[in-house]
Amino acid sequence: MQRYDESLRVDYDRLATWITQAVGGAGAIFAGAHYYVGVSPDAPPLVEGFLKGLELRPGYFVKRELRVRRSGHCPACDVEYEYTTEKRVDTRLVAEMIHYAAIGAFDAAVLVSGDDDFVPAVEAVNALGRQVWVATWSADDLSKDLRVRCFGQIHLSDGIAAFRVERPRPFERAPTRMAPSRLARPPFQPATGVALEHALQELQRAETRLPHVSRGYFVMRWKSHQLPPVGAEREALVQQLIAAGLAEEFEVKDAEGRNVTAIRTREPNGNVREPDGNIAMPG
Repeated sequence: MQRYDESLRVDYDRLATWITQAVGGAGAIFAGAHYYVGVSPDAPPLVEGFLKGLELRPGYFVKRELRVRRSGHCPACDVEYEYTTEKRVDTRLVAEMIHYAAIGAFDAAVLVSGDDDFVPAVEAVNALGRQVWVATWSADDLSKDLRVRCFGQIHLSDGIAAFRVERPRPFERAPTRMAPSRLARPPFQPATGVALEHALQELQRAETRLPHVSRGYFVMRWKSHQLPPVGAEREALVQQLIAAGLAEEFEVKDAEGRNVTAIRTREPNGNVREPDGNIAMPG
């Protein structure tokens, strides 16, 4: 939602109603919304306020999993660093979706995620005789494998008029010092040559797999151990690739006809860089 419109605020009750009716028509019954999230022990109060605001709504269930602290080693600068990562969030979503399908708790489920990691879960629910729909903000966020296995697709942007709210609710109001957007571009910070080369290789790998690589997708969703964590660090690296002339931005229309800011690799001489033929693809 933030990549689509970072100023958008949503009434979640109206969102649930709109999604329910988009799938089952005016007479469809809303059976529940399950929100799966990884939360750090030191998460700011604003995060917990948002989650409590969700689960106080009738039919909303928030499933929290503690984020796990990990450590890593940077081979370029020989420095140890720590980060947190989600643990068991997707697994719990999959397990509960199949469980609720098996006991007949729903006729149709709507998966608000375009990640192809959920393909096996969708296939399992299909085998149990239940429908799974997929809801995303943009075609860039939707795996083709997931789309073809789902009963139908919902474009959340079609319902903005029905569930937009002009003012944030009290639990959504930010403190005086507002946190930057996840995609706010950080100040320029030089990266090592090794980090730039890894970023360039990953961008080329993305180019071989996608019709175009949207900047937001590469920064927030592209999975790679070669890159920094999603968010500000990765955005800074993309910014430096562009500043160094190794990549460039361009505008392209997605499958739904919307303008998307995409990125592609370039040679130092300014020509479009062809992907290497020996890039290893994941099994």
